[in-house]
Amino acid sequence: MEKKKPKLFIMIIYVLLTISILYFTFIPIVNVIINGLFFESLAQDYLRIFGKILEGLRNSFIISIPVTIIATTFGIIASITLWRVKFFGRRFIRLLVLFPLINPPFVGSVAFIMLFGKRGLITHKLLNLSISPFGAHGVIIMQSLGLSTLAYLIISSSVKKINLNYENASRNLGASELKTFFSVTLPTMKPEITVAAMLVFLGSMSDFETPLIIGGQFRPLASELYVQITGRFDMNMATIMGVFLFIPCFAAFIIQKYFSRKNVYYMQWHEGENIEYRKMTNTARILLVGSTSLFAFFVAIKYGFIVIGAFTENWGHNYSFTLRHIQSIVGTNLTPFYNSLKLAFGVSILSSFLGVLLAYILKFRKVPFGEKVDFIASLPAAVPGILLGIAYLVTFKYPLFGIGHWIFPGIEQRPFILLGTGIIVYIICIYRYFYVGLKSGYAFIENMDPNLESASNNLGAGDDRTFIQVIFPILRPAFGMAFVRNFTSTMTTLGAIIFLLLPTNRVAVQQVFQVLRSSTIGAGAAMGLLLSFISLASLLTFQLFLNHKKIHQWLKEAIK
Repeated sequence: MEKKKPKLFIMIIYVLLTISILYFTFIPIVNVIINGLFFESLAQDYLRIFGKILEGLRNSFIISIPVTIIATTFGIIASITLWRVKFFGRRFIRLLVLFPLINPPFVGSVAFIMLFGKRGLITHKLLNLSISPFGAHGVIIMQSLGLSTLAYLIISSSVKKINLNYENASRNLGASELKTFFSVTLPTMKPEITVAAMLVFLGSMSDFETPLIIGGQFRPLASELYVQITGRFDMNMATIMGVFLFIPCFAAFIIQKYFSRKNVYYMQWHEGENIEYRKMTNTARILLVGSTSLFAFFVAIKYGFIVIGAFTENWGHNYSFTLRHIQSIVGTNLTPFYNSLKLAFGVSILSSFLGVLLAYILKFRKVPFGEKVDFIASLPAAVPGILLGIAYLVTFKYPLFGIGHWIFPGIEQRPFILLGTGIIVYIICIYRYFYVGLKSGYAFIENMDPNLESASNNLGAGDDRTFIQVIFPILRPAFGMAFVRNFTSTMTTLGAIIFLLLPTNRVAVQQVFQVLRSSTIGAGAAMGLLLSFISLASLLTFQLFLNHKKIHQWLKEAIK
């Protein structure tokens, strides 16, 4: 596709987007790395510091590697099962496996403790055991349940565009179904599989909440980083730990880019085609459907016990029904939940739209430094949320959007300081999830007819009108996908914003985390349930708004 030279209006938008990406993505990341590498005490006490860092990294890998393998493997199995194997209850399971998206992994720890804790239903009541659920095994289970859904969501997009002609050609040449899958089907899914594996690995590495709740004395580096700030008030130590946490995450980001570009198999989009397997052995069907149904069962159990815990007086001691936990939330202060909704809607709309807009500019216009801007905009995907939060903390405490101490060293007055304002929370979330809209836009632009823009211009429409009336309506599904992903991510994110929140803009997930850390099962379950309900209701409302014309047409036909 030949790119056109941008007109002034498009060029101004591109320059403004580039400057904002540099300001709110590149500068904070570079600043925190510089702060970490030039930590004064590093040379004086490097043995103790590196010993602690290496222990935290080892613990992080102990969790992240098995979680990545488990979640990615499930993503492949569930994608094949739920889109290519026909069985009773498939649509219900498709919906059920998406539920973990509306809550962070640590919320599921409530159900885990209720079932396997010292007073757990299975361990104590049924088996009469007094074992501890805390440790690396609990963290791996909870992260695998939460992140498997993310892997499934990404990998399933590759399954839905499979061209059956390639598979049929393989079968006609005498290949078995197993060989066809590994030699034809799986290679076409490689870009999405590598993306899923990378995001699962990064999600596990940056998750500090789950280990703090059910990890016990087992602390990965992200959790140790959080403790350094909140427990020991050592920002310097936390910064150097954050830099070392960033190294494997950035390496995974680069490796994924390399493997996704190497030996890529290109296919046209075939989502409308019937991609279900016509022939499948009973053994394969049982294994695929059984493993996917088992995961869905665990998800149902997790949310079922969150509901039960929310209405139980005192789990492990008094199992009587109560509304006390719900009433305590509703009757006190719902401001954190309102703040979460405002933040999620604002961030999702802006980050999704700006990401899709930048994708359009980079794909259709000859703009300078396009690849570099794309790389920097995607960089937050490789940065653990808690490290990005520290980056904003150490950068935007200075005037002039964080660069005032470089331009005017020793400046006494501090105008335009972002730290300590409510807007900084919106900014960090917008640029943290900017890449989601960008990548969604790329995916849909690849399947768009490039002549549409030229046809609109030939009919007298300018670039701005062409984008608003022609291009954006076509890219609306990309915006919708990015919105859903960004909304759920913002509603459940904590690491990136936990050090930037003020008492006036506390969010729901922060409150849930603090309650669960105090081991209050009933209140934690009630808050987790309310957070899930609000997220789900908001997403349904958005889908109704986005597809109101289709729904209206369907209702008219149903009435007739």
